[in-house]
Amino acid sequence: MHRFAKFVAALIVIGSLLTASSGLFEDWLWFKDLGYTQLFWTPILSKALFQAVNGTILFIFIAGTLLSVRHAIVTFVNERLRLRLRLVQDMNSKVLSLSQRRVTVWLLVISAIVSFGVSFVAGFTGWLDVLSFIHATSFGQVDPIFGKDLSFYFFQLPFLKTLFNAFFGPLFLLTLITTIFYVVTGVLRFHSSKLWQKGAVEISASARRHLALLIGILFVLKTFGYYLDIFQLLYSIHGHVVGAGYTDLTATLPALKILVLLSALGFILACTSMGFKDSRLLTLPVVGIISVAILAYGIFPTLLQSFVVIPNELSKEQPYIQNEIALTRFGYGLDHISEINYPGNTPITISALKADQGTLNNIRLNDTRPLMQTFTQKQGIRLYYKFNDIDVDRYMVNGEYRQVMIGPREISTPDLDPKAQTFVNMRFKYTHGYGVAASFANAVTSEGLPSFAVKDIPPVSDFPELKITEPRIYYGELTNDWVVADTAVKEFDYPQGDTNAENSYQGKTGIPLTPFNKLMLSLSHGTLRFYLANEVTSSSKMLVYRNIKERVQKLAPFLTYDSDPYLVIDGGHLKWIIDAYTTSDALPYSNQYPGQGYNYIRNSVKVVVDANDGTVDFYAIDSKDPILETYMKIFPGVFKDLASMPASLKSHLRYPETLFTVQSTMLKTFHMTDPSVFYNKEDAWDTAKELFSAKPQDVAPYYTIMKIPGEDKPEFVLMLPFTPASSETNTRNNMVAWMAARMDGQHYGELSLFKLPKNTEFDGPLQIESRIDQDPDISKQLSLWDQKGSSVVRGNLLALPIGGNFLYVEPIYLQSDNGGSIPEMKRVVLAYQDHLVMTDNLGSALTQLFGDGTPQPTTPGQSTPAPVSVPVPTPSTQAQAPTGLNATNITSIIDQMNQIRTLLDNLQTQLKGLQSTPSQTP
Repeated sequence: MHRFAKFVAALIVIGSLLTASSGLFEDWLWFKDLGYTQLFWTPILSKALFQAVNGTILFIFIAGTLLSVRHAIVTFVNERLRLRLRLVQDMNSKVLSLSQRRVTVWLLVISAIVSFGVSFVAGFTGWLDVLSFIHATSFGQVDPIFGKDLSFYFFQLPFLKTLFNAFFGPLFLLTLITTIFYVVTGVLRFHSSKLWQKGAVEISASARRHLALLIGILFVLKTFGYYLDIFQLLYSIHGHVVGAGYTDLTATLPALKILVLLSALGFILACTSMGFKDSRLLTLPVVGIISVAILAYGIFPTLLQSFVVIPNELSKEQPYIQNEIALTRFGYGLDHISEINYPGNTPITISALKADQGTLNNIRLNDTRPLMQTFTQKQGIRLYYKFNDIDVDRYMVNGEYRQVMIGPREISTPDLDPKAQTFVNMRFKYTHGYGVAASFANAVTSEGLPSFAVKDIPPVSDFPELKITEPRIYYGELTNDWVVADTAVKEFDYPQGDTNAENSYQGKTGIPLTPFNKLMLSLSHGTLRFYLANEVTSSSKMLVYRNIKERVQKLAPFLTYDSDPYLVIDGGHLKWIIDAYTTSDALPYSNQYPGQGYNYIRNSVKVVVDANDGTVDFYAIDSKDPILETYMKIFPGVFKDLASMPASLKSHLRYPETLFTVQSTMLKTFHMTDPSVFYNKEDAWDTAKELFSAKPQDVAPYYTIMKIPGEDKPEFVLMLPFTPASSETNTRNNMVAWMAARMDGQHYGELSLFKLPKNTEFDGPLQIESRIDQDPDISKQLSLWDQKGSSVVRGNLLALPIGGNFLYVEPIYLQSDNGGSIPEMKRVVLAYQDHLVMTDNLGSALTQLFGDGTPQPTTPGQSTPAPVSVPVPTPSTQAQAPTGLNATNITSIIDQMNQIRTLLDNLQTQLKGLQSTPSQTP
């Protein structure tokens, strides 16, 4: 029975250990499967080493301190026991001897728990600081105050702060507790609050030496801490300056230098006090440091800021404002923006339009917001298929550069019928999405719906560049659960008439379900289904971390990832591209981006994830980024060179909208490089605004294909217009500039800011929106449509630079108020200078603006652009009620009403004319 109990206990211990380590084991299997074991072991071993070293040092200090007061602890406890229990004198020695052994064990245990507990927290968060310190890469640029390379602030200062925090806090608490213990036990007595007087403190020789050692170590650490605080001044904020300003360098910096000297002197006096009985050698340095810190480090800088700097802020802070401007522009890459003057008022000629045929062919009429509803309604196929978003990209189609809107069709198992959400269905059967829906940016049918370039299941396309040979999406933005693939149960592929097409997973990745792996995965996920399910075979694989954002975050958590991955069709395969950033808050003088906590950002990495098999590749696209260079030293072999990326994928790299938005936000203020202009915010900008749902909102950066001024070929660019900053009393919506990010070929990553002449007013998008609302014919039409039963949806208003001027385009959609209706594009509004037209299609609008001979936009697969026609009422159609209420029927009814109104107006005019004619006597 005794052996059986031991056996059961052993099983419980082994089971507990296996359960505790099962999650870590699963991660190791997963990292190994993807070929990134280095990303698994480097953090773990680094944390363990740092924790061991830090914990050992703290253990020596804490255990040494506690053991040095062991006898005092035992004596104090025994005295209390003797008073309470009235023990006989001959038992004291036995109790004392026994207590010392027990106290020694307990003190060692407490020391180990505290020291390694503190080091565990420090090591868990500080391992990357240690490795970055060891592998630091120079920036080749120094700070403007102390002349140190910026790498000191990115890689060395964080490590030194981690080191200081790891030791100072625990040792300070240890010293405080030791002092309190000496006071409680009577070893340390205070006879006066005037610590600078002789005899104010009474302490035993051994306690004095002990405290002198602890206080001396604290003085050394504090000297080090005040030294680090000197460099921390470059992050301070006073008044209008981010970074060290006049007060910091005139008052705070000298105070910190004095505190460094006082702390060093305190260490010397603490060491000296070990050989002298005068306790003032310990108390006076502490009192002096506290006094100087309050006066010189706290009060004096505040007075200087209030009475000297604020009344003369611009003159005092001007050189430091210049530092702030320069380093903030560097932190966000604004210093590489090329500024170009754009006329904005050059007349657009027919020849200019012909030269910009590529721009006309890609004017986006399919707005992403209505397009999402259309894809869902027309290409969702089943309730369990879902389009998470619409991705904008470009492809060479039939030899022409075309902008394409792509929506991945992912599986959404929560949308299965509740009765169908069984374990087998959720884990073995419904494992993947299927294919995409895609439309060209300007392709609209006669019904006002997008014309599909890729559609249906299996995906069908008339264009070889968009054909898909491997449409299965096992890894995406909605695949949030683990599944077991390649089981005895065939996986659902897509609906096919009365049956379903089925398939088995053939991808490279996946954790093989060997007997031991089954055991550990069962413990990790708390299920026996891996053993009980007959569907699991020896060839089955477990697919985990299938959400692509979670997948890359798990692999490389030290990078910051874009929230909007996008899908590309690459040689018939579906690939996700995720933008990854190196970010930091360590750049001196640089302003932090609002709500994000960083003041330095670079899009240095592109991550490619195969939607079918989940393989992940990290590509370094900015080898000049010192942070990425440091990571490449820490994790050699993880980041591939951009040259190794296939050319077919490289042609789909986009300048990320997130980074562009960040840069645009900072540029609104930091395009001003003159300190005086910057201080007074004389030329601050704002993002242009447009109308959506009848409310002004910021124009979102938009991708388009256009010809950059001065270039010969159309390019895929990301652009955004700017207007002057507005106040509550002064609103200005005229355009002052626009910025474009280039991303084709060797021009990838180039930013150009096109500034408009300041002596001329140029309409901004919101002003064009106002002109649309104020146009009698257009506003009357929109008002008639926007009545009960239907609503008008206004698409993005695009400001397109063409031929030294601007062409403004806004698609108009009509949507029935019935639930589940699809927005249909019914009109296109074009604005150019003082001209404003609204027609059925883009080609006729261009002709009305620029006359006969205007080049017409083309769409792949169509010889001419498909007109958006409105049915002309006939007597037969007028006599019949519409069979169903939709956007087309509503348009027809309203047009009939308009014709009747026109007839009545003409009849009324004729009647007035008859009444005004004088009657003649026969």
